[in-house]
Amino acid sequence: MTESLEIPAEQRRVRVWFGAHTIADHTATADQAAQYEEAMRRRFASLRVTNEPALVSSGPVR
Repeated sequence: MTESLEIPAEQRRVRVWFGAHTIADHTATADQAAQYEEAMRRRFASLRVTNEPALVSSGPVR
């Protein structure tokens, strides 16, 4: 068995906002996030939809 040395795909975070409240929050690869964002913009045309880089955790905060 060999290990893959591929670089993981960039993760994106898509959120649907109702005012200051998040009503949907989804993290996926860039391609999947773009598809999800497009679907959410169609479904929730009057709400704000954001697609941002997902923050990567470097470990537990002490």
